[in-house]
Amino acid sequence: MTDKSAKTLAPSGPLPPAKQRQILDGARQVFLDVGFERACMDHIAARAEVSKATIYNHFHDKKELFLACIREHTRVKHEALAALLGSPSGDVEQDLQRFGETLMGFLTTRDGLALRRIILADISRFPELGRVLFEEGPIALRHRLAAYLQAQAGAGALRLEDAQLAAYQFILLCQGDLYLPVEFGMVRDPPAERIQEAVRGAVRTFLRAYGPQPR
Repeated sequence: MTDKSAKTLAPSGPLPPAKQRQILDGARQVFLDVGFERACMDHIAARAEVSKATIYNHFHDKKELFLACIREHTRVKHEALAALLGSPSGDVEQDLQRFGETLMGFLTTRDGLALRRIILADISRFPELGRVLFEEGPIALRHRLAAYLQAQAGAGALRLEDAQLAAYQFILLCQGDLYLPVEFGMVRDPPAERIQEAVRGAVRTFLRAYGPQPR
């Protein structure tokens, strides 16, 4: 079946979750292996062990499939972070440490780095890729963290005027002197101890600025 004939198939019903994961997992691996430009639907279908017609029944083209991969990757990471913020321990320092370590673990994974590099390589031709990554990544994450910080401020555990700004600052503090060396390939797979150390410094700095005033 040619690409043209596959694309003209009428969309079927909703894709079962297991089948969707199968397609997205296969597509993600192909994108990671060869990048967006060189990836083709034949290879994606083979890796996902589905027909090309099945893919085109649910994804209009390669760009839409790649966007779905980005959204799924982001959703999984954010659900894990949201679970941490949604079950506070009562100790802000401990909560921020757990959040920061989990965040930096995600940001420094090879798959996450590779997907971001693919987007940056094609962002001039497909600006919506960058928009999706930015809005559903950093912006959504900042909103989640800001809601937690605002709740803690309401309970008297923090003092802040702008929760959105404070959330943005904490995320940047966590990246510290670790993220850019990883992003540029100078450091690979930083150990958990290195991430813990970086986040511990971020938490201390953040609480010096936003912690409650001593009585």
